Parts: sequence; C-alpha cells; structure tokens
Amino acid sequence: MVRDVRGLGLLNGIEFRPPRKLNLRVPFEAFMAIHPGMFGQVIVLRLFRDHGILAQICGNNFLTLKIAPPLIVTEAELEHFVQSIREIVDLMHNSSTFWTEALGMARRVVNI
Repeated sequence: MVRDVRGLGLLNGIEFRPPRKLNLRVPFEAFMAIHPGMFGQVIVLRLFRDHGILAQICGNNFLTLKIAPPLIVTEAELEHFVQSIREIVDLMHNSSTFWTEALGMARRVVNI
C-alpha cells in the first residue's frame, strides 16, 4: 500500500495508495466513506499510541504521511521510526486488528 517515499533531507512524505487485495480494499473503502482522512489518521494514531512518534497527514492529501523529525536526531531514533513504519504497514497488510479497531472507533463516533 506504500506508493512512494519522497522528500529532501529529513523532511519526507510517505504516500499510500488504496490496497489491491479485495480483503483489504473493503475496509479501506469503508474508511473513505466515513471520511477521506480517516485512513491517514489511523496511521498517525498508531504511530503515536504504539511507538511514541508524533506525525501528521499532509494537508489536503489524506494519503500522505508527513515526516519531520527534530533537527537533532540520532541514528537510533531514525531506525526506531523506520521500524515503526514497517510494523504498521505490516499490520495493515496482515492483521485485521488495524482495520477492525479503527472501524469500531468510527462506529462509536457515529453513534454518539
């Protein structure tokens, strides 16, 4: 689901694309129906909650994650970030919890 990684220096963006597999496409389309930014926000939520990394989606492109580490960053912190992104991408491809947890959260919000 990663379309592109681009940027300059440490300011980068990870652009995601809709999944090709049907079993992932159905929950992805449900996210998009609820709100176009929901998929990106779930990635931001997982990065912060599970790995302590603060990130944000990019303006009006809800499928691009902005990455802007502090000006002073260690090699270990960069490796932690890369490993965290790997884990989240793996989770979205191989575990239903990424999708069901977020859809459950959206369901609770809609029912309020």
